[in-house]
Amino acid sequence: MTDSTAITFTRHDAEAAAALLDDVLVRIYVDTHADVSDKPFYSEERAAERIRGYLRSPGFEIVIAYADGRPIGQAFGYALPATSRWWTGLTGDDLPEGFTTETGSRTFAFNELMVLPEWQGRHIAHALHDELLRGRGEERATILVREDNLPARTAYFRWGWQKVGKLQPFPDSPHFDALILPLPIEASRER
Repeated sequence: MTDSTAITFTRHDAEAAAALLDDVLVRIYVDTHADVSDKPFYSEERAAERIRGYLRSPGFEIVIAYADGRPIGQAFGYALPATSRWWTGLTGDDLPEGFTTETGSRTFAFNELMVLPEWQGRHIAHALHDELLRGRGEERATILVREDNLPARTAYFRWGWQKVGKLQPFPDSPHFDALILPLPIEASRER
């Protein structure tokens, strides 16, 4: 970090995260998506709806970053169940047979990674990323990133993610690049 502010991380399961839904999870989402908040998919209501759905998913976990006790970022996801529709509509070249087959323990869906704008550029996003993925038992993780989000795309590629195709997870969502990262993550990667 570039200053002396103490950054701490807390990990929560779905039950504990539900108690933080409005005051932390949705607030951070709204404050980090101001640039697209005029689009219905990114509205506060739709974000809360999606997060509530994630909370009902198996293996949900969230890591929240705090600066002197104030929430400044979060990363969360869940294990894709065998009945997952995550990969529906995936377009990509040369995907191996069985690539989209899920078992309930094969793939961790990394749903969101966000840091308040005033705290960006201090390696907090990478720390959240690694903290959430550390210790996961799945063989791989997947994340969707907006094509126009160059800072996020650049960071994910630097952290080892690889593009496998494109997806549109909701009818009102944009198309995203679908990325994959083998697990477990390397402990000593550059931040």
